[in-house]
Amino acid sequence: MRGEKMPTERFYNLPLEKKKAIREAAVGEFSQVSFEKVSINKIIQKAGISRGSFYTYFQDKFDVLAFLFEDAAEKLLENWSECAGKCGGNLWKTSEDFLNGSITNTKEHMLLMKNLIDSEKVFGEIYKVRQSCGSIQCAFLEGLYNSVDKKDFKDQSMESFENLISMIFLELTYCMNWHYHQPEDAEKIKKIFQKKLEILQYGVCRHQL
Repeated sequence: MRGEKMPTERFYNLPLEKKKAIREAAVGEFSQVSFEKVSINKIIQKAGISRGSFYTYFQDKFDVLAFLFEDAAEKLLENWSECAGKCGGNLWKTSEDFLNGSITNTKEHMLLMKNLIDSEKVFGEIYKVRQSCGSIQCAFLEGLYNSVDKKDFKDQSMESFENLISMIFLELTYCMNWHYHQPEDAEKIKKIFQKKLEILQYGVCRHQL
C-alpha cells in the first residue's frame, strides 16, 4: 500500500477533460451524501469511466478525497494570489477581497464539507489524508507566504505566519458557512470579518508608552 493517500501517476497523466469529468463526478457525489455513503459506482457512472480504469487511478475513496483536497488547494491558492496581486500584497486587504470574491461561490464546497463533518467515522481518516498530503500543504502555505508583504510583521517566520493565516482561514470558513445558510446577511458578515481582522492586526489592549 502506498504511504500517501493520493491518485496514481496514471491519473495525473490523463487528458485535462477526463480529469475534469472525474473531479466533477466526485464533487457531485461527495456533496450529495455523507462520506460513508459515497458510492464509487456512481462516481464511475457520472465520470464515464470503467471500474477497471478507476482502480488504476485510485485505491479507494480516500484517494479520491485526497485529490479533491489537492484540487481545492490549487484553486484556493490561485484565487488568493490574484487577490494579493490586486491588493499590493497587503494581507488584511487580501483577506477581505478574498472573502468578497468567495462569499457568493460557496455552495459546492460547503455542501461537501458539511457532508464530511456530518460523517460518523471519517474524521480520523480525513486527518490521515491531510497528513499524507504534507508536501501539498507545505507548497500551499509557501504560496500564501510568498504572496503577501510581510515588512510590517514583528515576526516574519513561516511558523508565525502559519499561525496567523490559520486563524484567518478559520474565520473565512466560518463566514462562508454563515453566508451559505443566511445569504441575506452578506454585508453583516463582511463587516464582522473586517472587525476580526482589525483585532488580529492591532490587538485589543492599549499599548503602553
